[in-house]
Amino acid sequence: MNAEVSPRELPSRPPELAQARPADPKPFQATLRKLDRDLTVPLPDRLRILRELEFDLEALSDEIEARGMPAAEARARALDALVPDGATLRELDRLHAPHYRRLTGHFSPGRLRTIERSALALGTAVVLLTETFLLLRVDWFRHASPFLWPVLGLGALLFAAIATQSFRLWVKHDHQDAAASFRIILFLSGLTLATSIFGALADFFRLAGVLEAEPGLAGSLLPEWLAGSCVLLSFSLLLALAGGLAWFIPAHRLALVSGAHAELLGHPLPNIRPGAPQSPDLAHPHHSRSPGESS
Repeated sequence: MNAEVSPRELPSRPPELAQARPADPKPFQATLRKLDRDLTVPLPDRLRILRELEFDLEALSDEIEARGMPAAEARARALDALVPDGATLRELDRLHAPHYRRLTGHFSPGRLRTIERSALALGTAVVLLTETFLLLRVDWFRHASPFLWPVLGLGALLFAAIATQSFRLWVKHDHQDAAASFRIILFLSGLTLATSIFGALADFFRLAGVLEAEPGLAGSLLPEWLAGSCVLLSFSLLLALAGGLAWFIPAHRLALVSGAHAELLGHPLPNIRPGAPQSPDLAHPHHSRSPGESS
């Protein structure tokens, strides 16, 4: 039979344990978050800096607390001693700046963005010209895939859309919702590429069915399928790149003009990312950003 134990016989908890509270596992997280927002160094270097700072803060606060100081005051003294000030943060940014930023640091952000996008457009144009030259040297009708004709049809629609939007923008100077009107070019470019990929896969499965019935035809049918698929994918990639370039250049130009217009009139910058919905009326701008938000 179990003996009853009176409350007086139960071991009492020591006072220091009774008053102890669970320690905060991340006492310096708020400070680290603020430093993460203030630092502009690349993410791997920023992570290493913040981890080292967190380790030093915890070690110093534990050492101060071991000398008899309250935990809150120990943390405060560790923060005062180790958290870098604004000048130190700027020096860290300078030391950890990548070579590209150092080489292009004398350009303004807007000019640098224009240079980068122009280089991207120029590289795409070089790819288009090179691929066009190579395709002109190939007898692509010899082993043409049946899906080549839908791709060429979509390409014709794509160039019709490019011509229509270019006429509207550069000849008629109709800029009403111009960025949204260029989305049809992106849609047709993606549809052209998707059609060619589907066609190459369909031709492959059809070839697999034929070879399963007659394996001896592999030597003649495989090269034909490979040539037809390469031509099909090359044409679709050429058309898709042309459509992407025809969308990118006007969208970038419209973004620059819209941003300059909003800045001149003192409006908050609208959502002028290429292809993003535009503010329908600049006379009724969006809510302004809070001071803590970055541009």
